[in-house]
Amino acid sequence: MPLLSIIGCELFKNEIAQVLANDGAIDSLVIVNGNNPDFEKELEGTNARVESVSADSIPPYLKRSNGFNVIVALQSASLNSDSCKLNKEIYEKIRFYGKISDGILLLYGQEDDELENMMSAFRRSRFSLRSVGNCADRSPGKNDFLSDNSSPGGIDYDKETLWIYQKLYADIRAELGVTRPAGIALKSKN
Repeated sequence: MPLLSIIGCELFKNEIAQVLANDGAIDSLVIVNGNNPDFEKELEGTNARVESVSADSIPPYLKRSNGFNVIVALQSASLNSDSCKLNKEIYEKIRFYGKISDGILLLYGQEDDELENMMSAFRRSRFSLRSVGNCADRSPGKNDFLSDNSSPGGIDYDKETLWIYQKLYADIRAELGVTRPAGIALKSKN
């Protein structure tokens, strides 16, 4: 089974947690350099084994396992003030996680031209790469992979961002061949 890495901005940790918390097919969920107890707590309600590790101690069993495993690496919101530094960090993370992952999903608030140009360097890689820009022109249909817009803890999410993230996640999940049901309720983004 595949290993998916998610690289995202910590500003959208609630939306990312909501997407992952609704997927009952994840066997192991690894949070890299996690210093977000709320994020980890929200993910504890999943069926997955959740653990927090440093980037240099990612468990080797993730790639060899028969299950669907997900790595989450959240980047500091402070990087948003310097797009050059942000893009450099994203590029380095794609290079790092691309070596071990079957797919990488970039979850940020929006896609900019610089990031899209930078991502083109990975178009011929052996791993799938998706980003918010891949989903910008899509609208919901009746078979969308969507869930409720609130968590059991009552946290509200940005509906548009959550819908885009869920759609991207469903697309890359299908592309990686994850066929086990996710156990997610189907709803429109409105």
